[in-house]
Amino acid sequence: MATASSVEERRYDLAVIGGGLAGVCASIAAARLGLKVALINDRPVLGGNSSSEIRVPIGGADHDFRWARETGIIEELRIEDRFRNHAPIVSGQTNSIWDMVLWEWTKREPNLDLYLNTSARAAIMENKTKIAKIACEQLGTEKTFHISADLFIDASGDGRVAFSAGAEFRMGREGREEFGESIAPEVGDAKTLGTSLMFRAVDLGRPVRFTRPDWAEEYPTEEDLPFRGHGRMESGHWWIELGGTQNTILDNEEIRDQLWRCLFGVWDHIKNKPGHGAENLALEWVGSVPGKRESRRFMGDYILTQHDVQSMARFPDAVAYGGWPIDLHPPEGIRSADPPAEMHHLPGIYAIPFRCLYSKNIENLMMAGRNISVTHVALGTTRLMATGAVEGQATGTAAYLCKKHGVTPRELGRTHVEELQQLLLKNDCYIPGVRNSDAEDLARGGKAVASSEMELEVTQLKSFVKLDAQLGQIVPLSQRRLDRVELFLKSTVKARQRVKIRLRRARSWDDTSSKEDLAVAESEIDEGQGWVGFDLRARITPGFHWILVDPAPGVEWGFSDDEPIGVQRTQPGPWKRLGGSYLFRTFPASKPYGAQNVLSGISRPDGWTNIWISDPKQGLPQSITVQLTSEAKVGQVMLTFDTDLDDLVKVGPVAKCVKSYVLSCSTTRGWKRLARVGENHHRRAIHRFRPVRTGAIKLEILETWGDPSARIYEIRAYGS
Repeated sequence: MATASSVEERRYDLAVIGGGLAGVCASIAAARLGLKVALINDRPVLGGNSSSEIRVPIGGADHDFRWARETGIIEELRIEDRFRNHAPIVSGQTNSIWDMVLWEWTKREPNLDLYLNTSARAAIMENKTKIAKIACEQLGTEKTFHISADLFIDASGDGRVAFSAGAEFRMGREGREEFGESIAPEVGDAKTLGTSLMFRAVDLGRPVRFTRPDWAEEYPTEEDLPFRGHGRMESGHWWIELGGTQNTILDNEEIRDQLWRCLFGVWDHIKNKPGHGAENLALEWVGSVPGKRESRRFMGDYILTQHDVQSMARFPDAVAYGGWPIDLHPPEGIRSADPPAEMHHLPGIYAIPFRCLYSKNIENLMMAGRNISVTHVALGTTRLMATGAVEGQATGTAAYLCKKHGVTPRELGRTHVEELQQLLLKNDCYIPGVRNSDAEDLARGGKAVASSEMELEVTQLKSFVKLDAQLGQIVPLSQRRLDRVELFLKSTVKARQRVKIRLRRARSWDDTSSKEDLAVAESEIDEGQGWVGFDLRARITPGFHWILVDPAPGVEWGFSDDEPIGVQRTQPGPWKRLGGSYLFRTFPASKPYGAQNVLSGISRPDGWTNIWISDPKQGLPQSITVQLTSEAKVGQVMLTFDTDLDDLVKVGPVAKCVKSYVLSCSTTRGWKRLARVGENHHRRAIHRFRPVRTGAIKLEILETWGDPSARIYEIRAYGS
């Protein structure tokens, strides 16, 4: 039995430091692939900034971009939380259910040992460039561990282990000229993004008194909190932020105390200054662990920059992606008279190369989360937790391949990066510009047929939008001609009005750059409302197209809440994410949700819809069959369902997700049932069974969680 002064030696393939989302996903990924993993976290709960201790909402690429939510392990976790959690998603309302989902997902991995309340104090080096072990202290048990491993991932944010190992790092802001970053300050300095404390208030249904403590800050007027809207008071305010002018590591305790003073001063302002309607609100919870945005950034073989993220750069060693805006805050935080956030929206999602995820001078060290190899400006987007989660899964997967091939992370990136990319895709990650080319996938190259396919149209009227300016609708067209388009229009003037539409090619569902008209058509509309036809008679190439309607004063275009996959409405000015769709019908009808999409190699809208959707008018059940290129022994089938990557469900299961289904394969004696599932609510389902010789896999979808159509992005088949 260990005593308080003894040191327990533990040996692993991989040690992960930090139990935020990056560390959790890294650990689970490596453990599932067979590595013996230690996950070391200095807090009593997992989740980092997203935990119930700090309560920062999880952000990522779906902030601005449709169907861009991060998948893989992070999607499993978020969908499970929404399935179990009674609380709707509101900023700052993370609760202990989320903590327990993370704990359960790590504890159920037999290859993963979780060390909570355990501080990784320092790296013990084998030599100047290689970590041998890390010294850890566990609060409460008074145990000391020396954890040895072949590989280490520092996903702790501050990177204490990486720092103690001598990993090269930066802290502060680069000057504008060093990387040619227009957003960077003219001269570099030691300033960083600040740290925030969250709070939660509840409505008690009766007046509640609050007296400002004498140690709290005071904000007598609205001018004392410039640009800092505080209308939604039940879920805290991220702009209660300080510390960017201090050292966010060394001054952490002082920053926390100052934030308490600011937070209670803000609450006094909300409660006791007129016009806020907060009479019945009371503080239920105030954070005590600061939510940190920036400290050390450890250098890899590549440093991601403002230019990379704004140009949507593609890298041969891409393993992750981001899409949150470049989100920079004044270092002075709440004490700055400037707006609390400077948001530079991006034109699209960008790739993150593997070279940013390993240390350039410590050979067996990788990084994931906010401490990866980026400039301060690029950190403004890469620091988001969902982005860190996919980085984590990439490093955990890389650790497995490093062990498999006996190489360092740098060597892996040079010699086996395609294998890394394909393994990430196989495990439901997404990498911009990379599709399934897995030679072991027996379904790839096959033919898919389905019982029905949904035609594309939007016909459910909610309201109208005035055609005072050009409006547009991007649609995926499956046919090689477009004879006619019908729009649901309303005229409010007595005189007959002429309306002109244009058809243009789009590279993707969010591309409105083309100025070339493939076809132009005009039609007339009398006072009233109804379907108006436009004869285009255009020869087209299947893909995304843009229907643009010229201004027509007195005419309005019907609008719907319906948002079919791959459909995006547009308006004048810079592109931005818009919900809903305008009403349209095409002739011949477009069928962009065909069965063959499940073999496209991409499991989300990217270049095409990449999903099979059955005809909702035919109801359920519906089936899809994948015919293999030749008979083979199949022992594993992977299914990727639709959990609506455009909108994370607030509470409960995703209506579009398949709930119950039957999986079968063809044999000489007919169809053989492989599995029957009755309560699925996840995007990914993996079925393993004794190998069966077959030429076809059939999926019969019996029920969804509410949607009238069967939906699936991808079907894969493997020998074992």
